[in-house]
Amino acid sequence: MRYTSTAFGTVVTAGAISVLALLCGTATAAAGPPPEDHLPGCPAPRTANLDDGYGVMRGRFNLKRGPYAGGRCGTVTTVGAGRVLYFHCWTGNKHGNRWVYARVKGTKAHGWMSIDNLRDIRNTSFAACDPNVHPDRIR
Repeated sequence: MRYTSTAFGTVVTAGAISVLALLCGTATAAAGPPPEDHLPGCPAPRTANLDDGYGVMRGRFNLKRGPYAGGRCGTVTTVGAGRVLYFHCWTGNKHGNRWVYARVKGTKAHGWMSIDNLRDIRNTSFAACDPNVHPDRIR
């Protein structure tokens, strides 16, 4: 009888430790730092695939995590001259610059690109990422 209660106690203790480890691990993961593109210094609207247009890169530029140049928002990847971006939606930043959220053709890379870095823009509706903003306000 003593062997059974000791074995039972060991199983209960091991189970309790496992549950605590799972709970602590989940809490730690949930409390981790926010993704770089959601930091206060890098505001970006929600995005959706609302535009059927595309454009060709005029040079080699960084695809950004938010619609701002420089170090304010991180870089997703660098996109070379001649590469095609498939447009999803558009926004204007607080400096009055127009940016498009897009995917690089042939990849799964998505991010923000300034309209100034594009040439041969085709079939776009300039659909706003924010449904409350009329496309004419971001042109």
